[in-house]
Amino acid sequence: MPTIFQDVRYGLRVLAKNPGYAAVAVLTLALGIGFNSAIFSLVDAVILRPLPYPDPDELVGLGQWRNQQGEGYIQTGVSAPNIEDIARAGLFQHVAYYRWSGFNITEGSRPESVHGIKASAELLPMFGVAPQLGRHLAPEEMQAGQEQVAIIGHSLWKMRYGADPGVLGKTIELNEKRYAIVGVMPASFRFTWDQEIDVFVPLVLSQEERSEIGRGTSRDLQTQARLKAGVSIPQAQAAMNALAENLARQYPVANKGWGFKVEPLHAAYHRHMQTPLLIMLGAVLFVLLIACANVANLLLARATGRKREVAIRVAIGASRRRLMEQLLTESLLLASLGGTLGLALAYAGDRLLTFSLTRYEFSIPNARVIAIDWRVLLFSLVITIGTGIVFGLAPSWVTAKAGLNESLKEGGLSTTAESGRRRLRNGLVVSEMALALVLLTGAGLLVRTFMRLVDVDLGIDPTNVVTMGLRLPDYKYPSVAQQALFYRELLRSLASTPGIKSAGAEGGGSNVFFQPQGQPLAAPGQEPTASYKIVTTGFFKTMGTHLVAGREFSARDAEGTTPVAIVSETVARRYWPHSSPVGSHLTVLARVYSGQSAGAAQPLEIVGVVKDVRNDDLWNPEADVYVPFEQHPVSGVFLVVKTAGAPAGMVPAVRDAVLALDKEQPLNDVRTMSDIISQTYGALRFPMTLLWIFAALALLLSAVGIFGVMSYTVSLRTQEMAIRMALGASGRDVLGLVLREALGVTLFGVALGLLAALALSRVMAGYVYGIKATDPLTLAAASLLLFCISLFAGYLPARRATRVNPIKALRYE
Repeated sequence: MPTIFQDVRYGLRVLAKNPGYAAVAVLTLALGIGFNSAIFSLVDAVILRPLPYPDPDELVGLGQWRNQQGEGYIQTGVSAPNIEDIARAGLFQHVAYYRWSGFNITEGSRPESVHGIKASAELLPMFGVAPQLGRHLAPEEMQAGQEQVAIIGHSLWKMRYGADPGVLGKTIELNEKRYAIVGVMPASFRFTWDQEIDVFVPLVLSQEERSEIGRGTSRDLQTQARLKAGVSIPQAQAAMNALAENLARQYPVANKGWGFKVEPLHAAYHRHMQTPLLIMLGAVLFVLLIACANVANLLLARATGRKREVAIRVAIGASRRRLMEQLLTESLLLASLGGTLGLALAYAGDRLLTFSLTRYEFSIPNARVIAIDWRVLLFSLVITIGTGIVFGLAPSWVTAKAGLNESLKEGGLSTTAESGRRRLRNGLVVSEMALALVLLTGAGLLVRTFMRLVDVDLGIDPTNVVTMGLRLPDYKYPSVAQQALFYRELLRSLASTPGIKSAGAEGGGSNVFFQPQGQPLAAPGQEPTASYKIVTTGFFKTMGTHLVAGREFSARDAEGTTPVAIVSETVARRYWPHSSPVGSHLTVLARVYSGQSAGAAQPLEIVGVVKDVRNDDLWNPEADVYVPFEQHPVSGVFLVVKTAGAPAGMVPAVRDAVLALDKEQPLNDVRTMSDIISQTYGALRFPMTLLWIFAALALLLSAVGIFGVMSYTVSLRTQEMAIRMALGASGRDVLGLVLREALGVTLFGVALGLLAALALSRVMAGYVYGIKATDPLTLAAASLLLFCISLFAGYLPARRATRVNPIKALRYE
């Protein structure tokens, strides 16, 4: 222990005597460690941090799935009878299910839309979180005819009831029905990780949903469960596989081809984000390795200046092990200082990440709680220690093994010793350049992908278009005729409103199985799928979606007339590749996720083809089937309104038109189409920006690395260059001598980087569009950029070498 304190004190004195060297090394390490800690804090918040419930590892998500031929993997909820069979398997403490539900608070002067869930009695107890006030929902309240009760969220309790502890027993009017408040959830409770729900009410299933028919028609129940103690997820999955086989034999119509999937609830929430975040973490680890290589080169350069000090310590009895301990202590001191400053940078980086996620509208679950917690601190400590060892080990070994006689000679190290050090320095720079090229290639692929996607025809014109959700309550508009009349009058009113150019509405949006005319009949459940959208006349005009063939919907496509449909280009190209689908027919069979009828079982005559729409998925346009609203009215729609000026300014006019028809009908989810498109692009823009920042930093560190190595090489070879110039060599000859070495290091680094980039191309394969992950243009551009910058970094010390005065240099040597 005294030896450690002695080494630390000595190391601090050494660093204090060389403040410039120490500052450069500490700042380089701080950038690497700080970036890593900041990105790790994001990974921690999204992937590593456990769910905020007791025994979170016991919580799992359950779903039904099948491999849809030609359409890929499909996962749905679980049907009610199947849930009962799962509960009887004896593997779970709780099996719960729910449906998302929007509610209107219809008491008070102005209607208010709130987020709600219709839940089974098991749902909230499953999480192990007790209400702050009151109780959970009771099993008997899941039956029809029972008193209607509700549990409210903490925010709603504070805002609407002023955090009144006497709220229990009071009623809240939801969709003009009175619900007795029986509980209030605590402020810390979040459903699906980071979302607070305003209202929980009992989910009362119909007799049909509970019957055997429901096995194939109620697969829309979102299902979660808590494992019994001692039951692992693989054990549960094996049991569910066996159950699926049994159900397929007993109920082939509903269950043949369907399996059950059991996965950790935590993983279910972040599944789509895991790979992009781990790619970013891998990228920033590359930056840290480049920083380590730079500092290792600094230490190698300093080792030459300390060769006599080391030799004297060896002469008075210090062992190689003792020398390495001292030198590694100095490395760890540098790493500790860099880690401390890096944590400060990480804290600032967290704030910047939170701002950037908002700025780019990049949706990441739990991103609001990005923070420096104990896991981030532990990660920072581990990489700080690891960094100190990584960049300090090789220089310490090389320095400690220097020969005593050679080190005490006037000339310093032997040619053989210095040749070995030069190879090590060059090897470190080569590795820096290879890692930098991998990052540049990844960033270049994302930039090219983004440029391709920007040029993609979205199929819509988002200019001055605003959307808003509107759902008519079934208790007030029980018939489809009433729903159709309301929207017909609303659109007529909006059409005559000053400042509004056109308006339309879209409902539906669920995926359906369908059968194209002329195609061979597929096995049940293996039919083609498409997104089923119910639109009003004027919808395509408002959205700016152009007609490719046939006609749009019109007033003649009313109830009782020939059922018609319009398909997207993808549907036309996929199922009528050699002819126009106009005049042909298709039959919508059932909804994919619930198995219920989509309400259009008879054949639909295709009257038109419209452009593909890519407002949700820029990579792959959906296969869309549109049907006229007048033939298939629904209660819930998204209004789309095109305005003459700024769309946000017309929202009050739209709200007034709605309230003029129904004073208790609120609007929700008001967004401009430009914002929606921006959010879609944000899914690529945010990681692209981060990767470019990492690549730029890697490029800078690599340039600094080759500049440092070439500068040090020039300083070591000053006598040689002076002799060459004294013997008649020109400045150009000396320049070429240094540049050839820089060129060799650069070419080797670029070649190694190209091999690494090609080897890692599979990682990027799922994130590029319109190009291959091995795109030659991107690889060539990244290589050329790295080559030019590296060569320029080597040119600066080479030019300095041409200014050597032979007489002064030889006199000094």
